[in-house]
Amino acid sequence: MWRIIANAVLFDVAWPLCVLVNSVWVIVAFTAANLFFHLRIVANKRNEWLWVATVWLCGASVDTLVFSSGLLSNDNGSPFPPAWLLLLWVNFATALRYSMFFLQKSGWLAAVLGGIFGPFSYWTGAWLNGTVEFSQPVIVPVLVLVCIWVLFLPFTTWLSRRRIFTEAGYA
Repeated sequence: MWRIIANAVLFDVAWPLCVLVNSVWVIVAFTAANLFFHLRIVANKRNEWLWVATVWLCGASVDTLVFSSGLLSNDNGSPFPPAWLLLLWVNFATALRYSMFFLQKSGWLAAVLGGIFGPFSYWTGAWLNGTVEFSQPVIVPVLVLVCIWVLFLPFTTWLSRRRIFTEAGYA
């Protein structure tokens, strides 16, 4: 149980750290430490590496599409998501199967919570960080993010139960 609590606390630290800290190196250091700690306490490290890499790749790909489409934009004009957002995906992957395990119980619950909290996370992160902007009218990127997250969160919770990932667990 302490592992689940530690996982939740680390993600609760990771999100505001990634959003609020202006130093990419601080975010990289925290993310590496979080990943190192996480991998020390999971049973099957190889499967967990694969899981984190898969979620990161899926999330980074979706964000790259959203940014390159112009729905979200960086203040530096890059068509790619900022580094803090890409690093946040690593931290999210470490939490998704453990402290967010309850999402695996129901695809509907994952869809509803993803549709609410996914876009809210982007909105809040953009507002707090100040380097990401939503295109106008704001309702368009918000609705697109709702659609993405209504599909993305149930997909990743379904994916986490696939054989390739199921042997991983806390030691």
